[in-house]
Amino acid sequence: ADESLLPTAVEELLRYLSIVNAFPVRIALEDVVVGGVTVKAGQSVAVSVPAVNRDPALVDDPGTLDVGRPRSSHLAFGYGIHQCLGQHLARIELVSGYRGLIRRFPGLRLAVPPEEVRMRSDMIIYGAHELPVTW
Repeated sequence: ADESLLPTAVEELLRYLSIVNAFPVRIALEDVVVGGVTVKAGQSVAVSVPAVNRDPALVDDPGTLDVGRPRSSHLAFGYGIHQCLGQHLARIELVSGYRGLIRRFPGLRLAVPPEEVRMRSDMIIYGAHELPVTW
C-alpha cells in the first residue's frame, strides 16, 4: 500500500464518516439568515455534521468514499471557537495507527462485505459496532 496517501485518506475518512452526528444546539442572539432561511433571535439551531460533510458544494460525488480525494474543508472536528483542540493529535494518531497496521499486516482486509459492517447510529460518537478483518 502507498503510505503517502495516508494523510489524505485520513481526511477523507473523517469527512465521509463524521465522528459526531451534530454540534450542540446553538441559540441565535439576533435574527440571521442561514442558507436562505431566517433564524429568529431566540430560536435554536443544530448542525448535522454528516449532512455538511456530504454537501455537493464541498466535494464532487460526496456520497462516495475516495481515499485519494484531495483534502476538503470538512467539519469533522468542528469549526471556529468550537473546533476540537485535540484534532492535530488525532490526525497524527490516525495516520500513525494506519501506517502501523499496513506495515504489520500488509494483507489486512475486511472479512465481510462493507455493507455488512454495522455502524453505530444510537450514540453521539459515530463508528462501527465491530469491524471483522482478516489478513
